[in-house]
Amino acid sequence: MAAVTAPTPQLAEGQHVTIRHVLLGLLPGRIEHVKGGVVTVALNVKDERVGRLTGQEIAVEMMSGRGIYRFSGKLAAERSGSLTVNLDGDVERIQRREFVRIPAILDVSVNGVDEPLGGETTTRDVSGSGIQIADPWNLPLGLDVRVELQLPGGEEPVRSLGRVVRAGAEDDQKGIRLDGLARADEDRLMRYIREREVQALRAARGR
Repeated sequence: MAAVTAPTPQLAEGQHVTIRHVLLGLLPGRIEHVKGGVVTVALNVKDERVGRLTGQEIAVEMMSGRGIYRFSGKLAAERSGSLTVNLDGDVERIQRREFVRIPAILDVSVNGVDEPLGGETTTRDVSGSGIQIADPWNLPLGLDVRVELQLPGGEEPVRSLGRVVRAGAEDDQKGIRLDGLARADEDRLMRYIREREVQALRAARGR
């Protein structure tokens, strides 16, 4: 039987994306309009340098449950913080979601599915496929848990089933694999991770 290749996700109006340029790095934004091979992206924060890049190679990156997809193209125009990009049709999946892990202190609830273990704690780091938590209860490896992770912004928590799969670098830490993320929650988590990556890159450039 031939292998089945998952279709490439498509860009759509309202999506959160990231603009990538070799000199500017990463610029977060939201898609305003898509038609054919032309996409318009409104930057979250206007960058005065972008107007000088007309005609240069630039990419639009989006996240999905399978990773980060890069749509290559050239900057056609910049107007009031909105970029018009002519895509060239090349799409590259550049990173699987499991590989993206960032340090983050977030409130999280972890409770055993079949055993009365766990409670409220905080994360130490997060990725699209798991979290590392402070573990004051010494949760056993292999324990199935329900996870409710609170992202910044006061929205409903990200909810998932999970399993305790590893001990952390410190004795009071445990790694939990997320096994039941709904697509919408997965997208919210990956968007948070991507935004934190952008912030870290900007901080590094400002040193």
